Amino acid sequence: MDDVATMKVKILNLKKSNQKSMVKKDIVRDRKYLGELIKNNKVYLYKIAYSYVKNQDDALEIIQECSYKAMLNIGKLKETNYFKTWITRILINCSIDFLKAKNNQISFNDEIRLETITKSISIDEKLDLYKAIDLLNDKYKTVIILKYFNDMTIEDISKIIEIPQNTVKTYLRRAKNKLGNSLEEDYLNE
Repeated sequence: MDDVATMKVKILNLKKSNQKSMVKKDIVRDRKYLGELIKNNKVYLYKIAYSYVKNQDDALEIIQECSYKAMLNIGKLKETNYFKTWITRILINCSIDFLKAKNNQISFNDEIRLETITKSISIDEKLDLYKAIDLLNDKYKTVIILKYFNDMTIEDISKIIEIPQNTVKTYLRRAKNKLGNSLEEDYLNE
């Protein structure tokens, strides 16, 4: 009886293992499936891209570049469960590359909105905040955007940018300090 139960467990584990590898092979073979996954996450991807570039057309261009790179590198996705983390990492890299290509010259738009900031903050104050965020080092900007624009947890940010959770916390603290100092200087100079 134990041998039969053991054999069933082994067969079940083998089926699960084969199922995961089959899903991965299907993704590699079937680019439409990858397209569907990207399409299902388009709002999420747009939100991140837009938070970097503050321009609808540029954000859409970044998503298109991200999709292209994902298609080229789908074989590097080790676990299909981590698709969202994997595609987010690609998107962040595409966003940073885009900004570097434009020499970090970002136009600001009065329609920029940050849902996590209360409505009592004036448009000028919001614009000052966005400008200050854009002046941050890329590593600090990334954690701020993921944490406050996309409501991600420290753990999720850690997985996406592939650094320890304590480093994420340190980056957040330093970024907030730099933002505070930058905004304080701006208001003192007025």
